[in-house]
Amino acid sequence: MTTLTVPLDKLVPISRFGRGTASAEFAKVEDNKPVTVLRNNEPVYFILNEHDYRHFRELEEEVRELRNAEARRQVENKEYVKTFNSVEELGDYLDAI
Repeated sequence: MTTLTVPLDKLVPISRFGRGTASAEFAKVEDNKPVTVLRNNEPVYFILNEHDYRHFRELEEEVRELRNAEARRQVENKEYVKTFNSVEELGDYLDAI
């Protein structure tokens, strides 16, 4: 289970958005401090500013690139890895090459 830590002044019940106070809640958003919207005392939405949104998108792209590089590395290394279930199977393979 992942632990989520947010400042108490950034927790907002979802009901506040139906009372015409949404702009005041949006104004609470700061760099690295999203507003956490709660429903039934559980976080369901996070309101980010543009700076943080762009930062997270960049991080997602970096992770995607790292995963792709790792997948390519595994494919490249797989060509040099062969698994044998017995010594006889290894011998048959070596005789064939």
